[in-house]
Amino acid sequence: MMTTIQSLHELIASVNTMAPGLLSSDLDGNGTTDVSITAITQDSRAVGPGTLFCAVPGGTLDGHDFVDAAIDAGAAAVVVQRPTTSRVPEILTVDTRRATGYLAAAQSGQPTKHLDLIGVTGTNGKTSVVTLVAHIVRSCGDAAAAMGTLTGSLTTAAAPDFQRSLREHLVDGCSVVAAEISSHALDQQRIAGSDVSVAIFTNLSQDHLDYHADMEEYFEAKAQLFTAEFGADAVIDVSDPWGARLAERISELRATGAFPSDHELVVVDGAALIADAHLEQRSSTFTWRGHSIELPLGGSFSVTNAALAAEAAVILGYDEAAVAAALNVASPIPGRFESVDNGQPFAVVVDYSHTPASVAVAIESAREISDGRVIIVFGAAGDRDPGKRPLMGEAATTADIVYVTSDNPRTEDPDRIIDDVVVGIENSGHSPAEVHRVADRAEAIRSAITGALPGDIVVIAGKGHEDYQIVGTMRSDFDDREHARSALISLGWESAS
Repeated sequence: MMTTIQSLHELIASVNTMAPGLLSSDLDGNGTTDVSITAITQDSRAVGPGTLFCAVPGGTLDGHDFVDAAIDAGAAAVVVQRPTTSRVPEILTVDTRRATGYLAAAQSGQPTKHLDLIGVTGTNGKTSVVTLVAHIVRSCGDAAAAMGTLTGSLTTAAAPDFQRSLREHLVDGCSVVAAEISSHALDQQRIAGSDVSVAIFTNLSQDHLDYHADMEEYFEAKAQLFTAEFGADAVIDVSDPWGARLAERISELRATGAFPSDHELVVVDGAALIADAHLEQRSSTFTWRGHSIELPLGGSFSVTNAALAAEAAVILGYDEAAVAAALNVASPIPGRFESVDNGQPFAVVVDYSHTPASVAVAIESAREISDGRVIIVFGAAGDRDPGKRPLMGEAATTADIVYVTSDNPRTEDPDRIIDDVVVGIENSGHSPAEVHRVADRAEAIRSAITGALPGDIVVIAGKGHEDYQIVGTMRSDFDDREHARSALISLGWESAS
């Protein structure tokens, strides 16, 4: 039976059972043999009475500098990488990030010992895969949950919040939780202390290079999910070159005994599945393991995402036929090639494509289902990897008409961001028929829809399910779907077909 640990000594003992030697168990000289722990945090602002504060060094701030403030706020004990105080019990560790993960898992009763955690990583497709995994499991009669960008402010929450959510889902009766696992989370040890039943790799393309030094470092962060530490079976899309590289690495490790040989490695050739699929705006028909799937989701990438989710479900023991039947009744995923239909004679889709690769795939998917022109509205984020911007522009050149606009400009000049994107269009060697610069995103959406002709398809890319925009330091309401619908209504299209 899962129980919540509240004794500091019990927490230390539990963690050192999971990861021997990670924490010092010597509390002598602190004046307290044991204390009760009510919460764990690495944010000194969240400390209250009974909190265990973990002093995590960061890129700009060091948690050790906030130990005294945490104690003043009521911290019952601290976890540190170097001695700082004798006012409360102080636990030494070589890695406070890693220790935070294990401590959070221990305090929550190690929920992944009692449910199957499906970890999904990759640049694009994580949200769709976790959503589909949860849907399949529910359709097969078991309770399941999805965790990620649709359920929280971060793709993967900080360790205490991550473990707390897992525990809550377990208490609610879930036997499976599918979670998006970001490269930041893996690098920062947010899921340390978790057992992962199945790890899924979708793809890798340039993103987050404002955090990672280069693509190699980005890949290695993702690859951590597929190590013996998490002990997961693996499902990998090998039509992606980084996925093929990861699968080859795992095969080599298994051959040398460095990776458990009894763990499954399932490869999916997403490109082959897509090549044989029949794609429409709101559906995709393809064959998986001999089963004909009529997936009610548009976009060629939905085929690969569905196959990855299905393979994970089979590893968990669900019947192939039941999995296939579940895919046939999947619900639309917010902001993932989501149609906005007011009865107009052209298509409008909103998609979360916000990387060069995903923009290219969104345009390709639109091209496959439309005989008319492909019109794309997109931008690039401010205060984020600027090297991605010209690549976004280059990716968009396969559209017929391009509207370069704002995404979340944050503290940068929107026009300067647009300049960076347009450089990629101009240097691509392939210029679309029309390129428009419209910094106001609402105006860009309205213009694109106003200029659409029967048979065209308008792809509004970048924000997907997000219902806000950040300009400067201000966050205001902004939903691409609502702005698209408003534009359609203004043109006289007021009823869905």
